[in-house]
Amino acid sequence: EMKLADADVFSFYSENLLAFEKAYAELHADALGEMRALAEALQAHCRGEECPLLSWPRVFLAQLHMQIQNVGPKLGECTSVVVRQPNGSIVHVRNWDFGPSPDALGSASTTVDFTGMDGSRFTCLLALTHITKWTTCLRPGAFSLSLNARGFGEGHERGRSPAEELRLLQLGRLPRTEVLRRVMVEPTFGAALAAAAASRPLTSMYIILADGAPPSGSSSGSMGGAVVTLEGDGRSSDVWPMPLRGETEDDWFLVQTNVDHWLRMAQNATSSHRREHVRARLRALGPEAAASGTLLEMLQDKEVYPKGNEGPDDGRIFRPSTIASVVMRPSDGTFEPFLWRALPQRPAGMPAPSVSARGPVLRAMYM
Repeated sequence: EMKLADADVFSFYSENLLAFEKAYAELHADALGEMRALAEALQAHCRGEECPLLSWPRVFLAQLHMQIQNVGPKLGECTSVVVRQPNGSIVHVRNWDFGPSPDALGSASTTVDFTGMDGSRFTCLLALTHITKWTTCLRPGAFSLSLNARGFGEGHERGRSPAEELRLLQLGRLPRTEVLRRVMVEPTFGAALAAAAASRPLTSMYIILADGAPPSGSSSGSMGGAVVTLEGDGRSSDVWPMPLRGETEDDWFLVQTNVDHWLRMAQNATSSHRREHVRARLRALGPEAAASGTLLEMLQDKEVYPKGNEGPDDGRIFRPSTIASVVMRPSDGTFEPFLWRALPQRPAGMPAPSVSARGPVLRAMYM
């Protein structure tokens, strides 16, 4: 039944591709231009039987696929953590996962340095297969961002008809790529948080933000971070800020997986065990020991949680779907992606690129 439903949805998008393209051209021209550039580059380098598979309609559908009924895995597998260290410095770490095809996305992932017309800049790790989807980004001295999928919950859009999806897009509801774009072009943490919270998106999501204000040992300075839960029906958003110092025992961190933060750990609250696993690891470390290296090690934990957990929500932090782990310090601009998926093989005779743990680095302009 699910396969038939998915086929019906896909057929609607295919048959109405011109209507979706027209809506993007009128409302999200920059994103459409990036998709066109990707399609043209692929056509310029394809060979023989590859070329029909990389036609503009197929490339456009691939870019839209996370919008199509929010088709990401219902389980959800991304992990985002914001930590305030004793000196007030903020560290933002995340595991970036994609259940269906982690090798495909991982092999096409790269670091992109964006520069605005005004000289401002930010950096993102993204998959070139989804060139408009800025899921892990940092604006030096301002803020960092990570996106986690939201596959269920109150106000979720799952089950919405594709015809209604098109109607809402034409009325101005925002694809998640446009939500992320509007957040990342803001100059400050406060402005980015406001942009995220005010969004009326087509699909549900979690946006995790970390403040890049200079570290301060007092209550002034950095606000720490926040998690914004956006409902796909567009009715409301929830903003969960990092607690003030001394407000709670866990006032020095935020953990967001793929479940609403107000839900308790349970097998029917998918990814809640992973969330509690991260919290337990952080409490064991304590704020003094939670440096970048220990946080990166925590992201690689493959153990189930709690011990002996045999349920489908097994609590593993590092998963078979994990593409990369990223360490960000927005105050000083540190952006360190660690790609766990192999880069694609080079054709014979092609020189080896200069690649570190960051992966290849591209540069782009944005308006």
